[in-house]
Amino acid sequence: MHSLLVVVACWVVFHEPVSPTKQEFTAHAVAGGKSGGPSQTHPITRKPKVLMPQKRLTSKSASATLALPPMKAMTPEMGLAGLSGGQGKGGFGRGQGAFGGNGLGAGLGNRAGFVGRPVMGAFIRAQRVAVYLDCSGSMRSYLPRVEAEIRKQFPDADVFRFDGARVVGLGDVVVFGRRFHGNAPRLREGPTQTALETLTPNGRSVQAKVRVACEKGSLGAWMDRLLAESYDALVVFSDFQDGVRLYESKKGEPKMVYSDSSYHKVGGVQKGHTRWQREWLEAFAKAPSGAGPRLYLYTVQKEPQAFLQACVAASGGASTSVSWLKNGGRKASP
Repeated sequence: MHSLLVVVACWVVFHEPVSPTKQEFTAHAVAGGKSGGPSQTHPITRKPKVLMPQKRLTSKSASATLALPPMKAMTPEMGLAGLSGGQGKGGFGRGQGAFGGNGLGAGLGNRAGFVGRPVMGAFIRAQRVAVYLDCSGSMRSYLPRVEAEIRKQFPDADVFRFDGARVVGLGDVVVFGRRFHGNAPRLREGPTQTALETLTPNGRSVQAKVRVACEKGSLGAWMDRLLAESYDALVVFSDFQDGVRLYESKKGEPKMVYSDSSYHKVGGVQKGHTRWQREWLEAFAKAPSGAGPRLYLYTVQKEPQAFLQACVAASGGASTSVSWLKNGGRKASP
Protein backbone atom coordinates (compact mmCIF):
# COMPACT_ATOMS: atom_id res chain seq x y z
CA MET A 1 0.00 0.00 0.00
CA HIS A 2 2.78 2.43 0.94
CA SER A 3 4.65 1.69 -2.28
CA LEU A 4 1.48 2.31 -4.29
CA LEU A 5 0.99 5.71 -2.61
CA VAL A 6 4.59 6.73 -3.40
CA VAL A 7 4.13 5.80 -7.08
CA VAL A 8 0.86 7.75 -7.31
CA ALA A 9 2.48 10.82 -5.66
CA CYS A 10 5.42 10.76 -8.09
CA TRP A 11 3.05 10.44 -11.04
CA VAL A 12 1.09 13.52 -9.89
CA VAL A 13 4.26 15.58 -9.34
CA PHE A 14 5.93 14.83 -12.66
CA HIS A 15 2.83 15.40 -14.73
CA GLU A 16 2.34 19.02 -13.54
CA PRO A 17 3.31 21.85 -16.03
CA VAL A 18 6.90 22.96 -15.67
CA SER A 19 7.40 26.64 -14.83
CA PRO A 20 9.05 28.49 -17.77
CA THR A 21 11.37 30.32 -15.37
CA LYS A 22 12.99 27.10 -14.10
CA GLN A 23 15.04 26.08 -17.13
CA GLU A 24 18.39 25.39 -15.58
CA PHE A 25 17.70 21.62 -15.33
CA THR A 26 17.35 19.31 -18.31
CA ALA A 27 16.23 16.21 -16.34
CA HIS A 28 14.67 15.30 -13.02
CA ALA A 29 15.64 12.19 -11.02
CA VAL A 30 13.05 10.15 -9.16
CA ALA A 31 13.93 8.10 -6.12
CA GLY A 32 13.59 4.31 -6.39
CA GLY A 33 10.39 2.56 -7.45
CA LYS A 34 8.50 -0.32 -5.94
CA SER A 35 11.46 -2.62 -5.60
CA GLY A 36 13.90 0.08 -4.52
CA GLY A 37 15.72 -0.22 -7.87
CA PRO A 38 17.78 2.50 -9.60
CA SER A 39 16.40 5.99 -9.89
CA GLN A 40 14.40 6.95 -12.98
CA THR A 41 15.00 9.99 -15.19
CA HIS A 42 12.28 12.05 -16.95
CA PRO A 43 13.51 14.54 -19.60
CA ILE A 44 11.86 18.00 -19.61
CA THR A 45 11.17 19.67 -22.95
CA ARG A 46 12.39 23.33 -23.22
CA LYS A 47 9.96 25.91 -24.51
CA PRO A 48 11.21 27.90 -27.52
CA LYS A 49 12.61 31.38 -26.75
CA VAL A 50 10.16 34.15 -27.54
CA LEU A 51 11.77 37.29 -29.05
CA MET A 52 10.67 40.45 -27.28
CA PRO A 53 9.67 43.39 -29.51
CA GLN A 54 12.02 46.39 -29.51
CA LYS A 55 10.98 49.00 -27.03
CA ARG A 56 10.17 52.56 -28.04
CA LEU A 57 10.69 55.47 -25.73
CA THR A 58 8.11 58.17 -26.23
CA SER A 59 7.66 61.51 -24.58
CA LYS A 60 4.34 62.49 -23.07
CA SER A 61 4.37 65.69 -25.05
CA ALA A 62 1.59 65.92 -27.59
CA SER A 63 3.90 67.54 -30.13
CA ALA A 64 6.75 65.07 -30.37
CA THR A 65 7.55 61.39 -30.27
CA LEU A 66 11.09 60.14 -29.71
CA ALA A 67 11.93 56.64 -30.93
CA LEU A 68 15.26 55.12 -30.00
CA PRO A 69 16.78 52.84 -32.66
CA PRO A 70 18.16 49.46 -31.61
CA MET A 71 21.77 49.54 -30.48
CA LYS A 72 24.28 47.81 -32.69
CA ALA A 73 25.99 44.74 -31.39
CA MET A 74 29.69 45.45 -30.86
CA THR A 75 32.07 43.11 -32.64
CA PRO A 76 35.91 43.09 -32.46
CA GLU A 77 36.32 43.89 -36.14
CA MET A 78 34.15 47.01 -35.92
CA GLY A 79 36.52 48.98 -33.72
CA LEU A 80 35.66 52.53 -32.67
CA ALA A 81 33.98 53.26 -35.97
CA GLY A 82 31.27 50.77 -35.13
CA LEU A 83 29.92 52.94 -32.34
CA SER A 84 28.51 55.44 -34.82
CA GLY A 85 26.21 54.67 -37.67
CA GLY A 86 25.51 58.25 -38.82
CA GLN A 87 27.22 61.49 -39.67
CA GLY A 88 28.06 64.18 -37.13
CA LYS A 89 27.08 67.64 -38.26
CA GLY A 90 28.56 69.78 -35.52
CA GLY A 91 31.88 71.56 -35.55
CA PHE A 92 33.88 73.67 -37.92
CA GLY A 93 34.67 71.66 -40.96
CA ARG A 94 34.61 68.69 -43.25
CA GLY A 95 37.57 66.84 -41.83
CA GLN A 96 37.18 63.15 -41.06
CA GLY A 97 36.34 62.64 -37.40
CA ALA A 98 37.15 59.71 -35.16
CA PHE A 99 33.68 58.30 -35.78
CA GLY A 100 33.52 58.86 -39.52
CA GLY A 101 31.39 62.01 -39.40
CA ASN A 102 31.68 65.51 -40.76
CA GLY A 103 32.47 67.12 -37.41
CA LEU A 104 35.64 68.70 -36.05
CA GLY A 105 37.86 66.20 -37.79
CA ALA A 106 41.62 66.27 -38.02
CA GLY A 107 41.85 69.88 -39.11
CA LEU A 108 39.97 73.13 -39.41
CA GLY A 109 38.30 71.95 -42.61
CA ASN A 110 35.83 74.44 -44.02
CA ARG A 111 37.44 77.87 -44.00
CA ALA A 112 34.12 79.61 -43.56
CA GLY A 113 33.92 78.41 -39.93
CA PHE A 114 37.22 79.76 -38.56
CA VAL A 115 37.06 81.51 -35.20
CA GLY A 116 37.93 85.20 -35.47
CA ARG A 117 41.10 86.60 -33.95
CA PRO A 118 41.18 90.30 -32.99
CA VAL A 119 43.57 92.54 -34.92
CA MET A 120 43.34 96.32 -34.41
CA GLY A 121 39.58 96.45 -34.04
CA ALA A 122 38.54 93.74 -36.52
CA PHE A 123 38.18 89.97 -36.16
CA ILE A 124 40.05 88.14 -38.91
CA ARG A 125 38.65 84.66 -39.55
CA ALA A 126 41.37 82.71 -41.30
CA GLN A 127 44.26 80.31 -40.93
CA ARG A 128 46.43 81.28 -43.92
CA VAL A 129 46.76 85.07 -44.12
CA ALA A 130 48.40 87.26 -46.78
CA VAL A 131 49.03 90.92 -45.91
CA TYR A 132 49.64 93.86 -48.25
CA LEU A 133 51.42 96.79 -46.61
CA ASP A 134 51.47 100.07 -48.55
CA CYS A 135 55.12 101.07 -48.16
CA SER A 136 54.87 104.46 -49.85
CA GLY A 137 56.68 107.29 -48.05
CA SER A 138 53.65 108.49 -46.05
CA MET A 139 52.95 105.00 -44.70
CA ARG A 140 56.34 103.64 -43.69
CA SER A 141 56.32 104.93 -40.12
CA TYR A 142 53.24 102.81 -39.30
CA LEU A 143 54.39 99.55 -40.80
CA PRO A 144 56.49 98.06 -37.94
CA ARG A 145 53.63 98.37 -35.44
CA VAL A 146 51.02 97.15 -37.92
CA GLU A 147 53.05 94.06 -38.79
CA ALA A 148 53.70 93.36 -35.10
CA GLU A 149 49.96 93.58 -34.34
CA ILE A 150 49.13 91.12 -37.11
CA ARG A 151 51.85 88.65 -36.12
CA LYS A 152 50.59 88.51 -32.54
CA GLN A 153 47.54 86.65 -33.81
CA PHE A 154 48.95 85.18 -37.02
CA PRO A 155 52.67 84.44 -36.55
CA ASP A 156 52.82 82.65 -39.92
CA ALA A 157 51.17 85.42 -41.94
CA ASP A 158 52.89 86.26 -45.24
CA VAL A 159 53.52 90.02 -45.25
CA PHE A 160 54.19 91.65 -48.63
CA ARG A 161 55.37 95.26 -49.03
CA PHE A 162 54.80 97.16 -52.26
CA ASP A 163 54.55 100.82 -53.21
CA GLY A 164 51.14 102.50 -52.98
CA ALA A 165 47.67 100.96 -53.19
CA ARG A 166 46.66 101.59 -56.79
CA VAL A 167 43.97 99.43 -58.41
CA VAL A 168 44.14 99.93 -62.17
CA GLY A 169 42.03 98.31 -64.86
CA LEU A 170 42.40 98.41 -68.63
CA GLY A 171 39.22 97.32 -70.37
CA ASP A 172 38.32 93.81 -69.15
CA VAL A 173 41.54 93.07 -67.24
CA VAL A 174 43.56 94.31 -64.27
CA VAL A 175 46.77 96.03 -65.26
CA PHE A 176 49.62 93.55 -64.61
CA GLY A 177 47.07 91.04 -63.32
CA ARG A 178 46.81 87.37 -64.32
CA ARG A 179 45.32 87.99 -67.79
CA PHE A 180 47.06 91.25 -68.65
CA HIS A 181 48.85 91.60 -71.99
CA GLY A 182 49.64 94.66 -74.01
CA ASN A 183 50.56 98.26 -73.25
CA ALA A 184 50.01 99.47 -69.70
CA PRO A 185 49.05 102.99 -68.70
CA ARG A 186 51.89 105.09 -67.39
CA LEU A 187 52.10 104.41 -63.65
CA ARG A 188 54.49 105.08 -60.80
CA GLU A 189 56.66 102.07 -59.98
CA GLY A 190 58.59 101.17 -56.87
CA PRO A 191 60.77 98.24 -55.77
CA THR A 192 59.35 95.82 -53.25
CA GLN A 193 60.39 96.10 -49.62
CA THR A 194 59.17 92.63 -48.69
CA ALA A 195 61.49 90.86 -46.23
CA LEU A 196 61.88 87.39 -47.72
CA GLU A 197 63.15 85.90 -44.45
CA THR A 198 59.79 86.60 -42.80
CA LEU A 199 57.78 84.68 -45.41
CA THR A 200 56.70 81.07 -45.23
CA PRO A 201 58.00 78.72 -47.97
CA ASN A 202 54.70 79.20 -49.78
CA GLY A 203 54.98 82.98 -49.31
CA ARG A 204 58.45 83.03 -50.88
CA SER A 205 57.10 81.10 -53.85
CA VAL A 206 54.24 83.59 -54.24
CA GLN A 207 56.61 86.55 -53.94
CA ALA A 208 58.76 85.18 -56.75
CA LYS A 209 55.70 84.87 -59.00
CA VAL A 210 54.16 88.29 -58.30
CA ARG A 211 57.12 90.56 -57.52
CA VAL A 212 57.62 92.21 -60.92
CA ALA A 213 53.88 92.53 -61.61
CA CYS A 214 53.17 94.10 -58.21
CA GLU A 215 56.09 96.51 -58.43
CA LYS A 216 54.41 97.83 -61.58
CA GLY A 217 50.72 97.26 -60.87
CA SER A 218 50.62 97.85 -57.09
CA LEU A 219 47.60 96.64 -55.07
CA GLY A 220 45.44 95.79 -58.09
CA ALA A 221 47.98 93.32 -59.47
CA TRP A 222 48.56 91.84 -56.00
CA MET A 223 44.86 91.21 -55.29
CA ASP A 224 44.17 89.81 -58.77
CA ARG A 225 47.04 87.35 -58.52
CA LEU A 226 46.51 86.32 -54.89
CA LEU A 227 42.88 85.46 -55.55
CA ALA A 228 44.35 82.41 -57.29
CA GLU A 229 46.47 81.43 -54.26
CA SER A 230 45.48 79.31 -51.24
CA TYR A 231 44.95 82.06 -48.65
CA ASP A 232 41.91 82.32 -46.38
CA ALA A 233 42.21 86.10 -45.93
CA LEU A 234 43.72 89.06 -47.78
CA VAL A 235 44.56 91.96 -45.47
CA VAL A 236 45.40 95.44 -46.82
CA PHE A 237 46.85 98.37 -44.87
CA SER A 238 46.99 101.76 -46.60
CA ASP A 239 45.75 105.35 -46.56
CA PHE A 240 43.72 104.52 -49.71
CA GLN A 241 44.57 107.77 -51.46
CA ASP A 242 45.45 106.12 -54.80
CA GLY A 243 41.98 104.80 -55.56
CA VAL A 244 40.54 102.76 -58.43
CA ARG A 245 41.40 103.87 -61.97
CA LEU A 246 39.86 102.56 -65.18
CA TYR A 247 41.34 102.90 -68.66
CA GLU A 248 40.17 102.02 -72.16
CA SER A 249 42.29 101.61 -75.26
CA LYS A 250 41.75 104.45 -77.72
CA LYS A 251 43.66 104.03 -80.97
CA GLY A 252 46.15 101.78 -79.20
CA GLU A 253 46.77 104.19 -76.32
CA PRO A 254 45.22 103.73 -72.84
CA LYS A 255 42.89 106.59 -71.90
CA MET A 256 41.56 107.13 -68.38
CA VAL A 257 37.75 107.06 -68.26
CA TYR A 258 37.21 106.84 -64.49
CA SER A 259 39.16 107.55 -61.31
CA ASP A 260 38.18 107.99 -57.66
CA SER A 261 41.75 108.74 -56.62
CA SER A 262 42.30 111.57 -54.15
CA TYR A 263 44.94 112.92 -56.52
CA HIS A 264 42.93 112.97 -59.75
CA LYS A 265 39.18 112.32 -59.97
CA VAL A 266 37.65 111.50 -63.35
CA GLY A 267 34.17 110.40 -64.41
CA GLY A 268 32.08 111.04 -61.32
CA VAL A 269 30.24 107.85 -60.26
CA GLN A 270 31.10 104.61 -62.03
CA LYS A 271 28.14 103.07 -63.86
CA GLY A 272 28.23 99.30 -63.85
CA HIS A 273 31.24 97.04 -63.39
CA THR A 274 33.85 95.89 -65.84
CA ARG A 275 34.51 92.20 -66.41
CA TRP A 276 37.44 92.01 -63.99
CA GLN A 277 35.41 93.77 -61.29
CA ARG A 278 32.61 91.23 -61.64
CA GLU A 279 35.17 88.42 -61.43
CA TRP A 280 36.57 89.83 -58.19
CA LEU A 281 33.12 90.14 -56.65
CA GLU A 282 32.29 86.56 -57.64
CA ALA A 283 35.58 85.29 -56.19
CA PHE A 284 35.11 87.09 -52.86
CA ALA A 285 31.48 85.96 -52.68
CA LYS A 286 32.75 82.37 -52.36
CA ALA A 287 34.45 83.14 -49.04
CA PRO A 288 31.43 82.39 -46.79
CA SER A 289 31.31 78.86 -48.22
CA GLY A 290 35.06 78.38 -47.78
CA ALA A 291 35.96 78.57 -51.48
CA GLY A 292 37.54 82.03 -51.48
CA PRO A 293 39.39 84.51 -49.23
CA ARG A 294 37.83 87.14 -47.01
CA LEU A 295 38.98 90.74 -47.55
CA TYR A 296 40.02 93.00 -44.64
CA LEU A 297 40.92 96.66 -45.16
CA TYR A 298 42.69 98.85 -42.59
CA THR A 299 42.86 102.53 -43.40
CA VAL A 300 44.87 105.17 -41.60
CA GLN A 301 43.22 108.04 -43.45
CA LYS A 302 40.67 107.85 -46.29
CA GLU A 303 37.70 105.50 -46.38
CA PRO A 304 38.40 102.73 -48.93
CA GLN A 305 36.82 103.19 -52.34
CA ALA A 306 33.26 101.99 -53.05
CA PHE A 307 34.35 99.05 -55.21
CA LEU A 308 36.77 97.77 -52.55
CA GLN A 309 34.02 98.12 -49.96
CA ALA A 310 31.76 96.01 -52.20
CA CYS A 311 34.44 93.30 -52.26
CA VAL A 312 34.62 93.39 -48.45
CA ALA A 313 30.85 93.01 -48.16
CA ALA A 314 30.79 90.11 -50.64
CA SER A 315 33.49 88.24 -48.73
CA GLY A 316 32.12 88.79 -45.23
CA GLY A 317 35.32 90.60 -44.18
CA ALA A 318 35.69 94.02 -42.58
CA SER A 319 36.82 97.58 -43.29
CA THR A 320 38.33 99.30 -40.25
CA SER A 321 39.75 102.75 -39.54
CA VAL A 322 43.01 102.83 -37.60
CA SER A 323 43.48 106.60 -37.78
CA TRP A 324 44.44 106.50 -34.09
CA LEU A 325 47.84 105.23 -35.24
CA LYS A 326 48.67 108.77 -36.36
CA ASN A 327 48.77 109.93 -32.77
CA GLY A 328 50.31 106.73 -31.44
CA GLY A 329 47.08 106.10 -29.57
CA ARG A 330 45.35 102.93 -28.42
CA LYS A 331 47.42 100.28 -26.72
CA ALA A 332 48.42 97.23 -28.66
CA SER A 333 45.87 94.43 -28.67
CA PRO A 334 46.62 91.52 -26.27
